[in-house]
Amino acid sequence: MTDPRRPPDEAWREAAESGTRLLEGRQEVVRPSGAGGQTESAVPAHASSLRSVAISRSLHAELLAWALACRPNEACGLLAGDRPVASGGRATRFLALRNAAESPYRYLMDPQEQLGAMLDLDEGDEVVWGIFHSHVASSAEPSVTDLGLAFYADSLYLICSLADREPHVRAWTLSDGQANEVLLRIAD
Repeated sequence: MTDPRRPPDEAWREAAESGTRLLEGRQEVVRPSGAGGQTESAVPAHASSLRSVAISRSLHAELLAWALACRPNEACGLLAGDRPVASGGRATRFLALRNAAESPYRYLMDPQEQLGAMLDLDEGDEVVWGIFHSHVASSAEPSVTDLGLAFYADSLYLICSLADREPHVRAWTLSDGQANEVLLRIAD
């Protein structure tokens, strides 16, 4: 069932392309205010400034394969990067993690695996570039739960939908209960 408070796909796409963000069905323009890179928006500059990002074709294939392998449950994992996505960092590898919730409706990264992944990133002088999960039967848009559990404003959230004939991944910045789509380009 679609949440009537969520704008349609086209509104999200228009907002992402025009540099606006959606607030309870209306669009708000996000403009630089000058000093310190702050914006007029409640979303931090690092979240609202992203327009597009690229990941490698092989990394994209890994995300799709993991989402399909975890079906019927949601898949989850972390994307490592050389620096934060908002600082121009690039995704370098995918760390697939077990969904401890074992649910087709939500995910919970296995705490032990997540800790191990975070330590691995720290040892490799890497950062959490992105957070990945799949939606088994719904679109690749953040759910109300996703928005409420978005604690990494410096990271990109990548969601793979398995609801259509072909699985696909979309990217989002999530902050302060708001979602902004970021164009995800697949590079060779």
